[in-house]
Amino acid sequence: RYDVVDWKTGRRPTGREAEVAAVQLAVYRLAWAELAGVPVDRVGAAFHYVREGVTVRPTDLLDADGLTALIGGVPEFPPGGGAPGNP
Repeated sequence: RYDVVDWKTGRRPTGREAEVAAVQLAVYRLAWAELAGVPVDRVGAAFHYVREGVTVRPTDLLDADGLTALIGGVPEFPPGGGAPGNP
């Protein structure tokens, strides 16, 4: 078993912010498993908040399929422009 730990100096997020942060951790976990050549289910992941001395291990990290679905759901911007309605 392996662990990827992302050390943070800022405050610990809550609610929706914590859910968004967990996506970052899921990407790190998947990338490390791929680079190390180990199955992703053998890689855990956590945030360590230095200021608070607290380690948080999200239990519902996305896997490769979940991350792919998340990215696939992001709307595309029109060529040469910003977000729709925002040139």
